[in-house]
Amino acid sequence: MTKYKRLLNMANLFYLLFLFIQLLPDTTKKPGEGLYAIYAVTAAEVILLVLTFVIKRTESFTSVQDVFSIVFGILVVWTMLTAKLNVVPEDIFKAPGVVIKQFVEDFPRLLSDLLSSLSIVFMGYFLALITAIPIGLALAWNARLGKAFSHVANFLGSIPPVVFIPYTLALLPTFKSCSVFVIFITAFWPILSGTMSGVLNVEEKIVNSARVLNLSPVSILFQVMLPASLPQIFDSCNIALSLSFILLTSAEMIGGGSGIGFYIQYYANFGNFTRIMVGIIFLGIVVTAITAIVLKIENRLLKWKK
Repeated sequence: MTKYKRLLNMANLFYLLFLFIQLLPDTTKKPGEGLYAIYAVTAAEVILLVLTFVIKRTESFTSVQDVFSIVFGILVVWTMLTAKLNVVPEDIFKAPGVVIKQFVEDFPRLLSDLLSSLSIVFMGYFLALITAIPIGLALAWNARLGKAFSHVANFLGSIPPVVFIPYTLALLPTFKSCSVFVIFITAFWPILSGTMSGVLNVEEKIVNSARVLNLSPVSILFQVMLPASLPQIFDSCNIALSLSFILLTSAEMIGGGSGIGFYIQYYANFGNFTRIMVGIIFLGIVVTAITAIVLKIENRLLKWKK
């Protein structure tokens, strides 16, 4: 497929369709702020065009094109249902242009709230990483102990961490320390379970081969069993990261004074659905970006897996 043939794709067709429907009159009481939507979608289209001529592998470009096609298609349907046809409640579901305009206006505050949320997530998540992985390795080193404790870890991990929020608010001095503890509990059990499961599932013949080479137990643990279990450890870390953001948002909505969850809850109290949608979309973008970064790190560290 030549680079110029790549231009004839569904994403570009949806982009042109989106521009066309902006010519239709708005039927809502308030204007749909179509110019803001056009600017935002055109910026996304420019990114797609750059990627069209930068990405070399056809499979990678097809994946990118499919993502943009879905996004542009959703925006087309969203615009038609709101600003153009007004078939959904106008006070609850805002047009894309209205949300984008509010997003631009609130962007400085969103960044401030994001920094507050990320500081809490990374503190709790980092504490879980540096404790859960070593403990998981130590427990799983003994197969009998590891199998027994895995059932305990599964039981404790099945308890929703949100139930600990009232206790942390009563026992810990600040909301930030409460949130860090909740994130720690949220991430600790999945990472611990994933680490133990990864070590316990290492093939016995690999361990026996290392013993034949007269490697010390410590060398077998860190040079053989840990690398072999890394794929499962990364999977559990990704799950723990997603759960951490979910729990942090819940905690901020319950008792926070800053953060993305507080932003959403604060405007929910006033029925400001435009800002609620802004917060939800912004949170989704942030979590998706961080997950993609972690996936890149995983792919780089696990090149041998391919």
